[in-house]
Amino acid sequence: MSNKVVQVAAITVLSLLGLGCGHESAATQQVRSAAAVDLDCDTSMIEFAEDEPMVKRVSGCGRTLTYMSKCNPTGGGGQDCRWKPVRDDSNKLN
Repeated sequence: MSNKVVQVAAITVLSLLGLGCGHESAATQQVRSAAAVDLDCDTSMIEFAEDEPMVKRVSGCGRTLTYMSKCNPTGGGGQDCRWKPVRDDSNKLN
């Protein structure tokens, strides 16, 4: 293989790896935004203590909240799903 092909392959792989770094799912972004409002805390201060598909436990500014995905049926057979805080964890992570 020529050096040019190896260089292009290496750059492509490194670029693809870089795309994955720092990327948050839509659900994580939604919960981070909601938690910032609910906890009266900047989004940069929100940390995830638990990040499961249907449950997100977050902390920020000395408090913690647990969110769950809640879905309601809509017309046409669809669903309207939103992240709702379900538990204030006594303001601590223990």
